[in-house]
Amino acid sequence: MRIPIEHLRQTGVLQHAIIFAVVVAGLAILDWYTGSPYWVHWVFLGWGAGVAFHAWLALRH
Repeated sequence: MRIPIEHLRQTGVLQHAIIFAVVVAGLAILDWYTGSPYWVHWVFLGWGAGVAFHAWLALRH
């Protein structure tokens, strides 16, 4: 199954995923810099579930 990139752009999924990746990468660097206890995985899991749900809603037929 091909994923229509233009459809993902129109529904905002692509923007959501890009912002997610940039912010989580920045938070991961901050988390690594501040040391233990590490917490960025919770942000990744929670927000990642939101991005996945957004993509699922956009791609279902």
